Amino acid sequence: MHPLIHPRLIRSAALALGACVAIGLTSGCEWTDTTAQGTATEQETLPPDADKKQSRRNADDFRAWVEANGTQEQKKAASRVRRVIGEWDDRTGNAYISTDINGGTTPVKDPMATARALTAAFDGWKDSKEGYVSVYDVFGNALVTNEEF
Repeated sequence: MHPLIHPRLIRSAALALGACVAIGLTSGCEWTDTTAQGTATEQETLPPDADKKQSRRNADDFRAWVEANGTQEQKKAASRVRRVIGEWDDRTGNAYISTDINGGTTPVKDPMATARALTAAFDGWKDSKEGYVSVYDVFGNALVTNEEF
């Protein structure tokens, strides 16, 4: 498989083609690429941080919200958040949470549970119609990708 073609893209194209065939080619089937329209993009490594001050402020705001509103598990997980990168609003967006999971002075016993607690907390903190959040370990590797918020 070509390294630039993601399996989900192939699967989506195949489904669209199948729908066209099922409907009938005479009905004018059209395929549209929606990747630039707020849909989830698979980001296996932490994207570059264009505004480190803002991403740290986002992390501070997120941790403060979790401290006031989160569960005990979410509060513990939020202490691992270093930066929250991305842009989102009430309609759409992508958020990338940078953590010190698998690093730092205190190891995380269950990195996946910690990452899931962060996605649940983010869902409570921000809500979008088509928003996605991903969580990354200290090395920038994805733990959880494209969870809706």
